[in-house]
Amino acid sequence: MHVGPVIAVTDLDRARDFYEGKLGLTGEETPGGWLVHGDDNTVIYLLAGFTDAGSASWPLASFRVADARAAVRMLRSRGVRFLGRDELPFELDDDGISSDTSGLRVAWMRDPDGSVLTIFSHTTSS
Repeated sequence: MHVGPVIAVTDLDRARDFYEGKLGLTGEETPGGWLVHGDDNTVIYLLAGFTDAGSASWPLASFRVADARAAVRMLRSRGVRFLGRDELPFELDDDGISSDTSGLRVAWMRDPDGSVLTIFSHTTSS
């Protein structure tokens, strides 16, 4: 069974610029929107034309990486803004990565519509 999150977007071109241009995913057209591909055959479905896109207050998708710190720094260099200490109920280090999530390093960001996404790695690998 294939599983992948569906994220509503208001503007497909703007969403593609973020998910493909900034996050570095690859995509293709799919009925009703766009399909972006990650590692290990993972996908996210972007469905266009929703006025309430970005209304979820907690992460809709999480991206596992080998090194959260390196990924956050690279994504920041591409213009991705990560949530700060005043926006989250977690202790964050200077890179905006959680320091109180046992066994994980996690950073939170928003897509252009405001949907919350996370980047994470296990502490044993970063």
